[in-house]
Amino acid sequence: MDHIIVDPRNSRVLYAAGHRHKDPGGFFKTTDGGLTWRESKELKNEAIHSLTQAEANPDTIIVGTFNGIYRSDNAGETWQQLPTLSTPGLMHVESLAIDPRGTNVIYAGTWYLPYKSTDGGQTWRSIKEGIIDDSDIFAIDIDPHDPNHIIASACSGIYESKNAGENWRKIQGIPSQSRRTRAIMQHPSVPGLVFAGTTEGFWRSDSGGDPDSWMVTTSRQLEINSIAVHPSRPEMVYIGTNNYGVMVSNDSGKTFTPTNSGYSGRFANVILPDREIPNRIYASTINTATGGGFFFVSTDNGESWRPSMRSMPSRLITYAIVQDTQEANIIYLGTNLGVYKSIDRGTSWAPVWAPTAPAQKTKRTTTRTAKRVPAPVQTPTPKTGMTELVTSVQEALNRAGYHLGTPDGKTGTVTLTALKRFQADRHLPVTGRFDEITLKALGVVGGNASGSGDESNLILADAVNALTHTIDPLTQKPGFLAATNNGLYRTFDPSKGWQKLSYDISVDPRTTCISTNLKQPETIWIGTASAGVLVSRDNGKTWHLSEGVPRDMPVNTIVQDPQKPDYLYVGTKQSLYMSRDSGQTWTRRGGNLPFGDFTAILINPRNGDEIFAGNAYQTSDVGGGVFRTTNGGVTWARIDPKQRRLPSQRIWALAFDAQDQNVLFVGSHSAGVYVVPRTGDSLSSSQ
Repeated sequence: MDHIIVDPRNSRVLYAAGHRHKDPGGFFKTTDGGLTWRESKELKNEAIHSLTQAEANPDTIIVGTFNGIYRSDNAGETWQQLPTLSTPGLMHVESLAIDPRGTNVIYAGTWYLPYKSTDGGQTWRSIKEGIIDDSDIFAIDIDPHDPNHIIASACSGIYESKNAGENWRKIQGIPSQSRRTRAIMQHPSVPGLVFAGTTEGFWRSDSGGDPDSWMVTTSRQLEINSIAVHPSRPEMVYIGTNNYGVMVSNDSGKTFTPTNSGYSGRFANVILPDREIPNRIYASTINTATGGGFFFVSTDNGESWRPSMRSMPSRLITYAIVQDTQEANIIYLGTNLGVYKSIDRGTSWAPVWAPTAPAQKTKRTTTRTAKRVPAPVQTPTPKTGMTELVTSVQEALNRAGYHLGTPDGKTGTVTLTALKRFQADRHLPVTGRFDEITLKALGVVGGNASGSGDESNLILADAVNALTHTIDPLTQKPGFLAATNNGLYRTFDPSKGWQKLSYDISVDPRTTCISTNLKQPETIWIGTASAGVLVSRDNGKTWHLSEGVPRDMPVNTIVQDPQKPDYLYVGTKQSLYMSRDSGQTWTRRGGNLPFGDFTAILINPRNGDEIFAGNAYQTSDVGGGVFRTTNGGVTWARIDPKQRRLPSQRIWALAFDAQDQNVLFVGSHSAGVYVVPRTGDSLSSSQ
């Protein structure tokens, strides 16, 4: 549902319209404040992308659809399709505006260019003078003080017309990367105050959009979809965001605060309660619409949340949260861009890179020179080995998705361009060189590609699907294991790099999850995308396939009983498997546990027979939910009550309150985190 209008004559009358991109969404009207709705028959099969109401006559409503434009002159009771088919390009109508002086002058923005009608929509013409061709017109806003002054936002920037759309000029001042402006508004009562909602934050100009007057007043990680001003409190501004809810400003857009307790009601994929501080919880979300994600902290046991993403790059997705075993202020994240670290309990973040080697000492000369910042250290490579090194880099770039074609060992423009893109995407110094930090990030060391040669002290700059603690069986030194699409890595000091633990059997290296147990530190269990479950019983030196878990379905999670490490539970995309003999034999599911996408398994550390399983598979009203067993998986029962089913039944994360085992945290697919007090054999959601 992309559009809602409250009728200015009666606040109990609302109009709503939606779409499923090209598929129908329809138009709906309510006269009782939203208790009941009536769908328009004429628009039932239309994908509606824009909706506007005439100020001069509120009975006139116009919608823009995937196929054209419709008009109603009786407040949405009946509709007439306007003749747009004869106008080339007038389809896929993304935005609409009606001149406030009447109902005949209409502006329409399409996925290509803007159009105008002066006879109520009976005839149309293109008004593109000054606008870059093929500009997707997201929004059109008419100045309430001068209807000839119009501002339009497009994928190519912001445009202004002072003669009712006959000519346009581009408004400068917003950085090019933020110019995909989805919403634009001239303040209805403050002349010269202009708001722009972009894919990189909310921008504000108090000088009519002059180039030097724009300021961003939110985080650039926020994507702004809509803007509204309170009709009787002009200093109150609302913005609708992607994956971060609604935010409100009480100072005309200078500062904003969340209106939903700081939390995004989206895909909550990881939850970790702080092991020392009561009521402190860490959680991450994935932005299902646009990519990237957010990291949140709660200090009141989930009642409210605040984002904590200082110094995080945009589009960062967190797949794992781990608190250091020795220093609780240190938190590590496994992300789509490698490993990130916080030394202040999640307040600020930095990527974990191995330090470059120190520069070689040179003799001091008497000549004074200006100070220079040393470039990243180059890996010394003999000329005879340069072709081999370049070939290895090209192979690594191909594996990373930077398609170069067949490696030829030549440092041409295509290779160097891809190398710079890789460096920028991984937030490495963009040198365009084969420097040490870049080679380690690519998994190329000493001229050898990842998978051969020396594979110690590598940098993890690719996606880390899982991150967990480990210890050295001999020295008891704590470390970490990281699961990636290129295999398994280990470190005992992330700042010094990682060592790849190569599988000595021919399997798909895409590693999805890890399980270790302090009682058997030499044993490592890993799940894969298409090779089932693997186990090493000698600290990663040799590996064996564990028979009994299918290899044709991705493994989501592996969990061991903390007290009885021979008891294992594996969640896959189709079912749950159990072993009581360290993987020698496996049993599928258990009584009353359905087939499903089991993404989370939680064992009571004080009672290994009590286990919870989260199911992310759902179709219609079937599937999803939280299941519990009290007899080690022999029988199961669904514990989210049928009459009080969670708003989102697809479950992705489970965690106990570190201070109170009677409180369960549940991460859902589209409704954030539930804080669930355990009452007997069922769960009752507290939010």
